[in-house]
Amino acid sequence: MHKIIIPHCFYRKGAQNHLSLGGYAQLNCGYYSVPIDKITNIYIEFCMKRIVIFLLLFTSLTTFAHEDTYMAIEKSNVHIKVRVGYKTSLNVSIIESYAEIINTFIREIDPTEKVFIQFEEDYCFSNYDLVLVAYDEFKKFLIPSGFPFRYKYDMSYINTQKGVNIIIAQKYFKLEPLLKLLEFGLKNKDYALAKGKNFFDTEQSLHNPKATITIDSVMQSESSHLTKKYLSKKLELKNPPNLLTQKNINIFLQHDSIFFVHTNGTEILKLETLYSINYDNSTDCLFILDSNRSFYFINQNLKSNQKQYDFTFKLSCSDKLTITYSEKDAKYKLRKGGRTIIVVDENGNEINADWVYFDEANGVTRKE
Repeated sequence: MHKIIIPHCFYRKGAQNHLSLGGYAQLNCGYYSVPIDKITNIYIEFCMKRIVIFLLLFTSLTTFAHEDTYMAIEKSNVHIKVRVGYKTSLNVSIIESYAEIINTFIREIDPTEKVFIQFEEDYCFSNYDLVLVAYDEFKKFLIPSGFPFRYKYDMSYINTQKGVNIIIAQKYFKLEPLLKLLEFGLKNKDYALAKGKNFFDTEQSLHNPKATITIDSVMQSESSHLTKKYLSKKLELKNPPNLLTQKNINIFLQHDSIFFVHTNGTEILKLETLYSINYDNSTDCLFILDSNRSFYFINQNLKSNQKQYDFTFKLSCSDKLTITYSEKDAKYKLRKGGRTIIVVDENGNEINADWVYFDEANGVTRKE
C-alpha cells in the first residue's frame, strides 16, 4: 500500500523567539504518514459526510505523528545546532552540559574565532557516521536544505559569520572527538575534511592539500594536552530526568564518560554512551539502556553490578520498551514494540525473539 508523506513543523510552545547568548530555541519537525487509499476514501466521503471525514483525518494524523526537534545553543564564540529524533533525547542534556566548556576551549585557542557546530542525531540507528570540518562561511554548510523552513530561528550568527564548520551525524554526542576536530580546524584553516555521505550538491569548499590527513586520522590521534585538560573537567548533567533526582541519583560527565552517582557520593554506574532510562514502578528499579540493544540494571537499593546485558532484539526509532514484572516468577519480561522477530533456536524451532526475561541472579534468559 502506497503512502503520501505530509510534512509538518511547528515552533515549540514556550521556547524563545530569538537567541541570546547562552539561550536556546527549539523547532519540532516531522511528518505524517497517511495511506493513499485512505486519502481517496476521505475525499469521496467528504462530499457526503464532512463531519465524519474531519474525525477520520484527525485520527489518521494523530496516529502517525512523529517529530524531530531542532535546538540552538549560542555562546560568545560558538553556535551549536542540534537535531534529535525526540525532544526527550538525552543527547540534548549532554550537549547543553558541554556547551560552556566547548566555548571556553575555542577561546583558549583563539578568542577571535567563531565556530558553527551541527549535530545530527542518528536516532534511527542508520549508521550515518558522517563528519565534516571546514573553514568557510557558516551559511554555506547549513543543513538540511531549506533550514529553518518557515519557522522562527535566529539566523544572524549563521548568516553573518565565518569560521570553523563542524558537522557530526552519529548516534551519540562525544566530547573528545569534537575537541580534536575543533583544535585541528582552528589551527589548520586551509584544510577541509569530510567522510561519509556528501552533505552538499557540490564540493566547492572541500579540498584536501595533504591526502595523508583524514577525518579518521584526526579523530583517532592521541588527544593533546589541552584536550585532556578539558576532558578531565567534571560536569553535572543539566536538566536530568526528574526520576533520577527523586531517587537521589546525580549524573556527572567526565573523561567522555557518564557517571551515575548517589547523592552520598557513591558511584553506582559508569557508561560510555546513554540511550534511555526506563523505570519499573512495581519494583522501583531502573533499566539503563546504553544502546538500542543492551542495558544495565539498578535495583531498588540503588546498586548495580555494572554488567552489560544484551537483548535478543534491537529497538528501532519507533519502538517502545515494555517492562512487566511477575511476582510469581520473580523476573521481568522486557518486550519491544513494532514488528515481531522470529529466530531459530538450537533445536531448529522457530521462536518469537522480541522479548526476553531478566532477573539479577540469572541475567537475560529466554525461558518461561
